[in-house]
Amino acid sequence: MPAVHHKLLLEDALQDSPQTRSLLSVFEEDSGNLTEYTNQLLQTLQRVFGAQSEMGLATEQLSRQLLDYEKKNFALGKGDEEVITTLQSFAKTVGELNSLHSGLANQMADSMVFPLIQFREKDLTEISTLKEIFGIATDEHEAAMVKYSRLPKKKENEKLKADMMKEVAYTRRKQHQASLQYYCALNALQYRKRVAMLEPMLGYTQAQVLTFELYLST
Repeated sequence: MPAVHHKLLLEDALQDSPQTRSLLSVFEEDSGNLTEYTNQLLQTLQRVFGAQSEMGLATEQLSRQLLDYEKKNFALGKGDEEVITTLQSFAKTVGELNSLHSGLANQMADSMVFPLIQFREKDLTEISTLKEIFGIATDEHEAAMVKYSRLPKKKENEKLKADMMKEVAYTRRKQHQASLQYYCALNALQYRKRVAMLEPMLGYTQAQVLTFELYLST
């Protein structure tokens, strides 16, 4: 594997040399690994969010259940006034905790899960799309080169040869443009991924801190 540079040089896109292709393969492997890791990380973050959301729903149900004790009118419930009062007090506390859990879940959705989804749908999808466009443009250029090389070298084929030269030039320009866009996106990804990997955890920490501060203020 060649030494990894921090960016693909745009001037190399025009040369399309074996060295450039080799370096490009390193960037493509890196983006593929990043896509796989991002999907795994997102699944884990969604699991954390789901657990937090479930905690909110569970505490809400617990609060209602505690209040339901009084409504049961137990036949042997005489003297249960103290139990009822205590359960109502617990229900109030659990209800307050439910608000905190629900608020934390909302914070996690906004600042932890959503940024990574946005990174995957915007940046990683862009890389995938540009890779496909680059591949198609490269195949078209190579096909035009093959057709040109197979032309019979006869004088009466001059017009056909000129037309093929135009097609080769057109597909080369098309490939060059596609490679420039692809290289720029791959370079940009090396910087965007640093933010994308850290932002969810910063959001998670911030959500925890805000919830803790809210808890202390109540």
